[in-house]
Amino acid sequence: MLDDKERVVFCAIADYLIPAFDGMPAFSQADAQGIHTSRVLELRPELLESLTTALAQVPPIDAVSEVAEQLNREQPEVIGLIGLVASSAYYLNPDVRRRLGYPGQLQRPPGDDEAYDYEDLLQPVIDRGPIFRPT
Repeated sequence: MLDDKERVVFCAIADYLIPAFDGMPAFSQADAQGIHTSRVLELRPELLESLTTALAQVPPIDAVSEVAEQLNREQPEVIGLIGLVASSAYYLNPDVRRRLGYPGQLQRPPGDDEAYDYEDLLQPVIDRGPIFRPT
């Protein structure tokens, strides 16, 4: 998906955005740049072209913090896209989720005290009637 050069740039910026802190691993320590980033891009294939275009706009990285701050000032959409893919990949890591105490999405049927009366929710809409305007 990402070539080696793109992966290095992506990982450097992702490590800056997601550093190791308080027992949590940095982006690269969680091995998020490998299979997890690929999985995000498989699930959201529309992001791949934008991400590769964004990574091509990143200037050579001598000091990651300076590059990230420059992107944040001058091209916030680029750093935003890198951040979106990086954070998504990071949270796919089972160890990261375990450390956070987040088991992932689980199916949980509502309890008796949580039963909703959907008719009460829809009745005002039905009573209001259609409000669209013909085109």
